[in-house]
Amino acid sequence: MTTYQRDDQLAVQAEGRIGGRIETSGAYTGRFTLARERIARTGARGIEFTFEADDGRIARYLTLWVARADGSRLDYGYGLLSALMVILGLSTIESKPAVIDEWDPASGQWLPAQVEVFADLMHKPVGVLLQREEREWEGRTQVAMRIVEFFDPRDRRTAGELLADVRQPQVLERLIASLRPTVLRATRSAELAPASGAAPAAGFADFVEDDIPF
Repeated sequence: MTTYQRDDQLAVQAEGRIGGRIETSGAYTGRFTLARERIARTGARGIEFTFEADDGRIARYLTLWVARADGSRLDYGYGLLSALMVILGLSTIESKPAVIDEWDPASGQWLPAQVEVFADLMHKPVGVLLQREEREWEGRTQVAMRIVEFFDPRDRRTAGELLADVRQPQVLERLIASLRPTVLRATRSAELAPASGAAPAAGFADFVEDDIPF
């Protein structure tokens, strides 16, 4: 069982950081259909999301790395997680065991697997700002989406604006203006081998652990 406590200060700081499938940079409203714990080979911990937009498009493998193997926080990811908790009105989240369908590379099939999920983050209206990224790997262009910010889908206020009780939101439009159509990432082949559980051609950011900022 894993527990995270919301950090309002990091939630505010996260606003200024920029770090069918959704493949276009922009602001989307919808809900998370999956929020599961992800543990890297290094021992770092994160939460992997599947997001379904209101129009039915899906973005998978959106991962926030929130803690190092020793339990210390990764401020960037933890700040975004705290921002999401502000948006959803949560102070604490706790993982619970659940069975989901997961890609099994040995059999080449989706099979039931027991994982830890954060149910309080799932199936609730939420806004997500996503940045498209590309990387060349083995002669193919792989596309992935990265979480930039969360916002309230009702009035487009960010976590900082909600905590400050700002009535006229401005932060989201500024962040949208700062998005690029595509961010090109450098290729380092040794680090691009998918970890166990990755589906083929799912997008380079799905399980690439060089995204962990340490």
